[in-house]
Amino acid sequence: MASTRRDFLHRSAAVAAAAALSPIPASALESAPDASNAPPPGNAVIRAFEEKLMRAKPVPLTSVRVTGGPLKHAQEMDAKYLLELEVDRLMALPRKAAGLAPKAEPYGGDRGPGWDGPNRNLTGHIAGHYLSAVSIMYSATGDVQFKDRATKVVSEMKEVQDKRGDGYLGAIATDRNQNTGAPSRDGHEVFAEISKGTIRSGAFDLNGMWSPWYTLHKTFAGLRDAYRHTGNKMALDVELKFAGWAASIIDPMSDAQIARMLNTEHGGMNEVLADLYADTGDRKWLDLSYRFEHHAFTDELKRSRDNLSGKHGNCQIPKLMGSAARYGYTADAGDLLAATFFWDRVAQHHSYATGGHGLDEYFGDPDKLSTRVNGRTCESCNEYNMVKLTRRLFSFRPDGLYSDYHERALFNHILASMDPEDGRTSYMVPVGRGVQQEYQVMLQSFTCCVGTGMESHALHGDGIYFESENTAWVTLFVPSTAKLANGLGLAQETDFPDGDNAKITVTAAPAKDVTLMVRRPAWAGDGFRISVNGANVDVPPLASLRGGGAGGRGNGIDSIYPQPSSFVEIKRTWKSGDVVTLALPKAVHLEPTPDNKSVTAIMWGPLVLAGDHGPGGGRGRGNAGAPAIPALVAGDRPVTDWVVANGSRPGDFKASGVARVVGESSTGDLPLAPFWRTQRKIYSTYFDVLTPQEFDARASEATAEKARRARIEAATIAFIQPGDPAAERDYTYQSDPAERPVTRTNGRGSRQGSGWFSYNIPVDGENEGSLVLTFLNEAGADPVNGNFEILVDGTSVGRFQRNATAQGFFDTIFPIPSSLTKWKARVTVKFQAPANGRIAPIFGVRTIRGNGS
Repeated sequence: MASTRRDFLHRSAAVAAAAALSPIPASALESAPDASNAPPPGNAVIRAFEEKLMRAKPVPLTSVRVTGGPLKHAQEMDAKYLLELEVDRLMALPRKAAGLAPKAEPYGGDRGPGWDGPNRNLTGHIAGHYLSAVSIMYSATGDVQFKDRATKVVSEMKEVQDKRGDGYLGAIATDRNQNTGAPSRDGHEVFAEISKGTIRSGAFDLNGMWSPWYTLHKTFAGLRDAYRHTGNKMALDVELKFAGWAASIIDPMSDAQIARMLNTEHGGMNEVLADLYADTGDRKWLDLSYRFEHHAFTDELKRSRDNLSGKHGNCQIPKLMGSAARYGYTADAGDLLAATFFWDRVAQHHSYATGGHGLDEYFGDPDKLSTRVNGRTCESCNEYNMVKLTRRLFSFRPDGLYSDYHERALFNHILASMDPEDGRTSYMVPVGRGVQQEYQVMLQSFTCCVGTGMESHALHGDGIYFESENTAWVTLFVPSTAKLANGLGLAQETDFPDGDNAKITVTAAPAKDVTLMVRRPAWAGDGFRISVNGANVDVPPLASLRGGGAGGRGNGIDSIYPQPSSFVEIKRTWKSGDVVTLALPKAVHLEPTPDNKSVTAIMWGPLVLAGDHGPGGGRGRGNAGAPAIPALVAGDRPVTDWVVANGSRPGDFKASGVARVVGESSTGDLPLAPFWRTQRKIYSTYFDVLTPQEFDARASEATAEKARRARIEAATIAFIQPGDPAAERDYTYQSDPAERPVTRTNGRGSRQGSGWFSYNIPVDGENEGSLVLTFLNEAGADPVNGNFEILVDGTSVGRFQRNATAQGFFDTIFPIPSSLTKWKARVTVKFQAPANGRIAPIFGVRTIRGNGS
C-alpha cells in the first residue's frame, strides 16, 4: 500500500475535477441535518466530501488517551495550569472594552497582563487560546472540568457580544499617540474606518492596532473548538454573529483594499471561516475565507517558488493551515499545491535539527543555516502550527516523511519548550551555541507562545493514530490507547524516547481483516525488527527502498536527503490479545547544516543531543552569556569514536576528549543529553566540529582579533555607547528628529533612522586621529544597509559602505584629517542621511589616535 506523490496528485486531480463538474449542490446542503441540531464536527454533506479526500483520518482525541511518558507529564502540567487560570480575570479586559463591569481584576492589574494588556496589545487573544485549550483538553482527557470552563468562557463572550450589539467580539484598541497625546481608540471604531477604505498597514500595525485580525482569529478559533470539542451550540451561535460582523467589514472593500489590509499579520482567518463553512454548510463563509487569501504570498507558492526568505515565520504558517483545511472541503488544487509546497520548503530547507525554524522569527535563504544557528531562533508558535499542518497533510497523503517531522518537532522542540518542574513554557527554544530557553511568566507574560503552549500540550494524543475503513496507521511511539471506528482497539507501551522498544496490544478486534500500518523509522536502520505474537515480519533492507535500488545509480535526489520512514503493512483478522513487538535501535550520527558541514548537530536517532554548559539563569533570551563554548576537535574522526555513553541513564553521552576552547591548550569532555532534557540549562545544540588544523587556524584568527582590539583600546581617546544616557549627556547628543528611538540588539544599544544626529566628542589636537564606528551584520541576515555621510565639524570624512564579509559586530575606521582637529579639544561628529535615506544602526562611536593599525 505504498503512497506516492504521483498517486496523490492523480487522486487529488480526479477529485478536484469531479468537484468542479459536480459541486456540492445547494439542495444537498439544505437537505442535510440542520447545523443547529447536528452534533459536531459539522455539516454532514461537507464532512462526507472531506472524508473522501482523506486517505487516513486522524483518530479523534476523544478516542485516544496518552497513558505515560514525558508527553503525558507535559499534558498533566498543562492541565494543572489551565485549571489555575480564572475565567473572570481572563475576560476582565474584554468586558471592560465592551462597557461591562469586570467581574474580577485582570491579570496584571489595570495595565493588563503582558501582551494581553490594553492599548495596541493583543487584548483578548489569550482568552481565545484558553477557550481552545480547555475544549481540546476536554476531548483529550474526558475531564468535565474543562468542558465547564469552556461553557463559562463562551457565556462570557456572548455577554460581551450582546453588549456590543452587532456581533463584534473584540477588545483591541489603538495605542495612545505619543506625539499628539490623542487617546487610544476602540478597535470597533477603527475597523469601521478600514471598511471605508482608510487603510494604513504595516507588518504588525493596521491603523494603529497590533495585528488585529490575528488577535480576533484566536477568538474565532476558540469558539470553533468549543463547538467541535464540547458540542457547545452557543459557541457556534456566537461565532456566526462574529463572522457576520467580519463580513460587514469586508464586503464593502475592493480586492485592492483587502490586499493592502492583508499586508498586516492576520493569522488564520481563512482557516476559521472555511471551518465555519464546514460546520454550517453556508457557502458565504467559504466565500469570505477566499477574501482573506493573501495572494501576494500564496500565489508564488502555488507556482512552486520558495518566497520565504525575509518573511515572518508565524505570520505565514496559519495561512497555509487555512489552505490545507479548505482543500478538504473543496478539493481546490491550488490550496493543496500551496500548502504542500510550503510544508516541503519549511521542513526540508528552512528547519534546524530540532524541527524549529527562523532567526528572530524570520525565515532566511533556503539551505543556508550555518550562520543562523545563534541568537533567538525557533519560536514555539511556529512549531505548534507546523505540527498541526503536518497532521492535516498526512491525512491526505499518509507519507512517512510527515511522521518524521511530527516526531522530530514533538520530541525535540515541543517537549523541550515546557519546564517539567513547574510547567513554564518558552517563547524561543534556541538551537545555537551557549543559549537557553526564554521561559515566560505564566500569569503575566501571556505572549503568543504562552497561548499556543496551552493548546499544544493538550494535543499530544493527536496524530499518533490514523484510520480508514479497513486500515489503521501507527505513526508515533507514545504510551497510549486508541479505539478506532472500525472496531479495532490498540494499547501501546513504549520506553521511547529514552528506550528502544515498543509493544502494541490489540484490545478489541472486528470480525474482518484490518491492515495495520506500523511506521518503520529510517533512523532505526536495518536493526529495526517487528513481530506479531513472536513471529518475525520480514522487512526489506532500507537501501532497497531508495530509488537506486530499483535500477538507478543511487546518485539522484533520493540520495541527497535523509531517507524517510516507511510503513510495514500487516493485514490479518486480528484477535484481542494479539501483540505486535518492535525493536527501535537509535544510533549516534551527525546532522550538519547544508551549507557548512563543520556546523553540525549531534543526533541520537531522531533526538538532538545538547551540550550541557551548566545551569541557566532567569528567563533567558537568546545568547545567554554562557562560559566559553568549546569547539569539538574531532572533524577527522568517526562520531562513534568520540561520542560515548556517560552514566546509566539512556541518552546521557559525552563528547570525550575533544572539547577545546580557543586560548586553552588542553582538551576535555562535554556532557551531552537529549535536547528535551535541557530545561534550566545553558546548552548548545549545534557545534563547530573541526579538524586540528581548522581549530588552529581559528585560534590564530582569534589571537589576531584580540591584539587588534587591544591596540584600538590603547589608542582610544573617547568612546560613546549610543543610547547610554550618561555618555550621550556628556558628549552633547543632538538629533533631528528629536525623538530618535534606541534599539537594542545582542545587549548593545544603537541609534539609527532618518535625518541626523551628532555628538561633541574629544580628539587629540596634536596628533593624527581616526573615527571608529561599530556596526552589526546579524547572523544569517543581509548585510546592514544605509546611505549616510559622516561629517566632522561640517566636513565629510566618509560615507557608509556595506560590508558583506563581516559577521557580528564590526568596526569601520574613518581617518580624520589633521586640519579638522588641530588645536581642538573636541569636534562635532554628525551622521547625516539624505532626504530619502537612512542611517544604519550605529552601536559605537570612538575617537582614537592614529589609524588603528
